[in-house]
Amino acid sequence: MKFIGDFHIHSHYSRATSKKLTPEYLDYWARIKGISVVGTGDFSHPGWLNELKEKLEPAEQGLYKLKDEFKINDQLINNDRRNAKVRFLLTSEISNIYKKTGKVRKVHNLIFAPDFDTVEKFQNNLQNLNFNITSDGRPILGLDSRDLLDLVLNISDECFFIPAHIWTPWFSALGSKSGFDTIVECFGDLSDHIYAVETGLSTDPPMNWMCSFLDKYTLISNSDAHSPEKLGRNANLFNTELSYNSIIDAIKTGNKNTFLGTIDMYPQEGKYHYDGHRKCNVCWNPVETIMHNNICSVCGKKVTVGVTNRIVQLSDRVDINERPNKLPFYSIIPLKEIISEIAGVGSSSKQVTKTYNSIINKAGSELDILLNLSIEEIKKSAGEQLAIAIKRMRNNEVEVSEGFDGEYGTIKVFGKGEIQNIGSNSLFSDNSNFEKPVNKRKLLNFDLKEYKSLREKNHNNENKDEEDNNSQKINTENFINILNKEQLLAAEHFNGPALIIAGPGTGKTRVLTSRIANLIMNKSIAPENILAVTFTNKAASEMLSRLKKLLITKIDIAKLNISTFHEFGLSVLKKYYEYTGREKKFSIIDEEDKNLILKNKLKCGANQVKKISKAITELKQTLKKTYDIEDKLLCEIFEKYQDTLKELNVFDLDDLNYFPYLLFNEFTDVNDFYKAQFKFIMIDEYQDINFSQYNMIKKIINEDNSNLCVIGDPNQSIYSFRGSDVRFIKKFTDDFKQAKIFELNKSYRCSNNIIKASKDIIQSEDSSGSFLHGINKGVKIRINEHQTDRSEAEFVARTIEAMIGGLRFFSMDSGITTGDDDNEQTLSDFVVLCRLKSEMDELQQAFKNHSIPYQLIGEKPFFKIEPIKSIIDIMSFCYNEGNVFLRDKIIAQNKISVSNLNDIKVLIKYKPVKKAIEIIVNNFFQDKKNDFKNEINRLVDLSADYDNGFEKFLRFATLGVGTDTYNADIENVTLMTLHAAKGLEFKTVFIIGCEDGLLPYSLFENHKADTNEEKRLLYVGMTRAKKHLFLSNARRRFIKGREYVLPRSPFINNIEKELVDFSQIQFKKKSKEDDTQLSLF
Repeated sequence: MKFIGDFHIHSHYSRATSKKLTPEYLDYWARIKGISVVGTGDFSHPGWLNELKEKLEPAEQGLYKLKDEFKINDQLINNDRRNAKVRFLLTSEISNIYKKTGKVRKVHNLIFAPDFDTVEKFQNNLQNLNFNITSDGRPILGLDSRDLLDLVLNISDECFFIPAHIWTPWFSALGSKSGFDTIVECFGDLSDHIYAVETGLSTDPPMNWMCSFLDKYTLISNSDAHSPEKLGRNANLFNTELSYNSIIDAIKTGNKNTFLGTIDMYPQEGKYHYDGHRKCNVCWNPVETIMHNNICSVCGKKVTVGVTNRIVQLSDRVDINERPNKLPFYSIIPLKEIISEIAGVGSSSKQVTKTYNSIINKAGSELDILLNLSIEEIKKSAGEQLAIAIKRMRNNEVEVSEGFDGEYGTIKVFGKGEIQNIGSNSLFSDNSNFEKPVNKRKLLNFDLKEYKSLREKNHNNENKDEEDNNSQKINTENFINILNKEQLLAAEHFNGPALIIAGPGTGKTRVLTSRIANLIMNKSIAPENILAVTFTNKAASEMLSRLKKLLITKIDIAKLNISTFHEFGLSVLKKYYEYTGREKKFSIIDEEDKNLILKNKLKCGANQVKKISKAITELKQTLKKTYDIEDKLLCEIFEKYQDTLKELNVFDLDDLNYFPYLLFNEFTDVNDFYKAQFKFIMIDEYQDINFSQYNMIKKIINEDNSNLCVIGDPNQSIYSFRGSDVRFIKKFTDDFKQAKIFELNKSYRCSNNIIKASKDIIQSEDSSGSFLHGINKGVKIRINEHQTDRSEAEFVARTIEAMIGGLRFFSMDSGITTGDDDNEQTLSDFVVLCRLKSEMDELQQAFKNHSIPYQLIGEKPFFKIEPIKSIIDIMSFCYNEGNVFLRDKIIAQNKISVSNLNDIKVLIKYKPVKKAIEIIVNNFFQDKKNDFKNEINRLVDLSADYDNGFEKFLRFATLGVGTDTYNADIENVTLMTLHAAKGLEFKTVFIIGCEDGLLPYSLFENHKADTNEEKRLLYVGMTRAKKHLFLSNARRRFIKGREYVLPRSPFINNIEKELVDFSQIQFKKKSKEDDTQLSLF
């Protein structure tokens, strides 16, 4: 059976699409067009899948048909079309945005599925990976195309995967802006599972025949319709059984007997077909462009390079007829456009629509008229003008003006003035002028041989430059050679104390790790004799990762002692637990559990618990013992609290520094052991140290030869609420008067504009850091004022879309972006920072509206929030069943019996951490699985790094902080608080909520701002930016349901005017989107 199929379309759930993209209208227009099999599009969207299930019913194998009650029949649907078979095949387009081989990739892929069950599995897989599949019919995934293909193949081997519109500059496998140079490069080891590629609206088969690496793929064409009326403008021809398997097999094999070729619009109509400058009226083919070295002859700037140029860049054929297995293709002009040219009015006009309807009623389906109906039949049914127009189209006798630089091309079948000269009665009169038709157009309109010759000359020059660059890179492998002069001096420092002042982006981690490498490799210091401490697991992991690369000799990495302060303290307590009166399998409690003990065990009043908890923390951070406490009541509570912890065989988090200090201070054997072991000690982020941490480390330093090296920045001290104090930097030089001081003065992250503006914020503090300079002047900082927090969020979302070069075709069609912005940025290059987590609500909604994937990072990690915390508690109890406090807490909070806990303990014994989580969730948290699906999935993902390491996983869950959950490898925009952003960097930083009351934070009466620390906090946020920095405030902001009207932060007013661009942003409400098909090429 011969039929036409159009598989790549969209639903009304996709942005910028017609509301009429429903099953009933797709069926209706498929009958008008003469299409037998239509792709559903967007099956990844749960709402669309539900609608498909409601309105479709099974037909032939793997195909569906519209239920009779939903069919539309009107005057365009005559008896033939009323009885026409239209089938639906399940398809969906996915947008993949990710980084690969150092470049941002934006690739669209088309997936075919054989049934609804397979589609549901696909949706579940994406949701389990925490992808948002509900905000857009075509979801945006921060996932490698190769990994998406792998996921699809693992769901069902009946699924079929096709790279979509492979040449589209911004969103395709081979696109010039964000694609690859071959299909194999895109899909790697799974590229053998790619059997076909979609040519797209911007190319036709002959253009693809230029590239021999595409010979093994079947070239298919689809309409990518965003409205039902656009179905069939590109389509595929089949001669096979009407079934899913037969269709897929025909495409896979490209057998000329079953896959009969494609229907294609003229690609020259695309607005980026050729190269040029619209403003300069310069339009060039690839030969002309290369002759001009890509430089516009009018303005002297680089021209915008089009799709054709990209293809010839990758081409390796001079004669396209050498392509084996060439399948037929049929170039068409949509019927309404032909009628429009004849009538001299727009294709969407009432006159054209009326004529179109009349012709369809008389002559049959549109594609049959354009392709098959005899010229005589067309003449009888539709008149002589249309007959000759279609004859010329079929003969490729068309007049083409190529599109370029955003300017649409035009395809005409009549010469200028021809219709008027001939008259409207007949184009076939005896003395007609139409005997001089437009010349038949060649498949390619430029000389490929000439292009190849010119490119070869340019390529030789480029190779020489590349060889010179590579020769310069070879000598940078040794770690010493990657340091600048100041970094090298600090890294090579050997004996004696040292203080390294390192501002943002000056390479402090590089210096620390290089110093450790130097001690081991050049000074013969054993790894086990070095201790390096920092404040987050992420920072410790980064140091260890870098050292693995630097230590080129065979070193036992496990002997290196790189940890957080808490991890180090815990290791001391595990070794000397008996000295503290604990048993071997003690546990660590967090702040929430500490409050529970105060309330339930010590019977402290609910309104006093937090106050007492804070007082106990301060006592431990200042290393007080009971006899040091003057307040008798507090002394009594403290003593009872400590006794209770001992009785329960637990420590609190403050004990992890408090007790090691006591052990070092009171037990000579303990102190001597650590003094002997750690001959070199390094402290990262030294400005964040508190009194107990400082004195704990000081206790194990050899006073005669104190090889203590600390590195920090006084301007980044932002954790006073944890007891940190910037004055410890000054105290270091008082305590170690012989200390060598190093200053790292070049920031490899920030521009000079960002550094100057950041220093303006902290102008009232001491001048340390005034020596710092950036890598270049940089762009100006953007300061924007908005009417509301909602408009502020909309601005952020739109700006990200614009800067990334668009996440969707709609981004360009709606004017959000031209696609030519900072295209080397991807989603993970953006962060939005704010003072309070509650400021993020509007941002999350705006990101959902714009289909922008994001990850939310707060000071408190997700695994310390219910119900995830209870899941971890159960795991902890199963690992340490002697923890009576935890047992009682679990039973009380989750209504779980002791026998249930014992059963679970047996079930998860010897299981991997991931499996243990699944067992606990299935047994105790079934009612929470849907509401907390994302959080549970994140926990499962987190556990994958620990395999069978129960103890390590539980330790991470106890000691981890919010920043530890930040994942730099996923393609999401990051939303986080200013405090959580410490130690990270991004190409583009938005700091929202720059209002007096938020920065400095004094929104509530009981909170008095530490102005200097609030300045430092903003300084930290601003210096996360590598390139672009946006600061914004809103005149009206809603926080936790309450409206605030706050002036701009006084800190912002301190920035020099020469460094900023200021603007007031106002968004006008857009009129409702119509059903017009937006441009896709």
